[in-house]
Amino acid sequence: MRPGRRTATIAAVAALGIAGSAVLAVGLTDGWQPVAATGSSPPVAVAGAPAEPAQPTLPPEGTTLPTPSSDVHVTVPAVGLDLPVLPLTPAGGVINPPALTAAYWIEPYGDPVGTAGEADNTLYLAAHATGTGEYGFDSLVDADSGGSTLIPGDVVEVSTPGGTVDYTVQRTERVAKGELPDATDVWEAAPGRLVLITCFQRDTTRAATENLVVFAQS
Repeated sequence: MRPGRRTATIAAVAALGIAGSAVLAVGLTDGWQPVAATGSSPPVAVAGAPAEPAQPTLPPEGTTLPTPSSDVHVTVPAVGLDLPVLPLTPAGGVINPPALTAAYWIEPYGDPVGTAGEADNTLYLAAHATGTGEYGFDSLVDADSGGSTLIPGDVVEVSTPGGTVDYTVQRTERVAKGELPDATDVWEAAPGRLVLITCFQRDTTRAATENLVVFAQS
């Protein structure tokens, strides 16, 4: 049996690219999710937010990184993306995808489900973007156009042993890192909704200052 709805309160959120790690720094407490879940004021960044982890290092050119094994996958046919998806529970208030070759669902929110009717919250998938075009959610970032490679109507498939749910992209948005905690549209608890979050990483020479957020609906 699936657990009941699990929610969390965000104290601070930041996502950085390869020059500062694709990280979501999130302060979590039990019981509540901001915005639509509670009708309360939007979450705000607070003093004492967790420190960012050390910057990741790209492997030498030509190196093949191992891909974690998972029976859950996220696939985007329009851009040729297929990544294993693993659970990630914030440790010390920091969500830091441990591998460049996988996506991670943020466990205090929605879980991947086999059918759309099972969803009880927004499903959040986070992954690195490196600006190299090789890893994580790199294929979602279109640095030339200043946006995403995805357009409304594209399909994001999340497959589990219980089945596959198709999510249709509604829109994409670039959000400044400092504004993400207050982005009420991002943190709304909406069963059947999928939100992909990565950094808007243009290249490997500079830190990203914005997040790329993709909104999709089953």
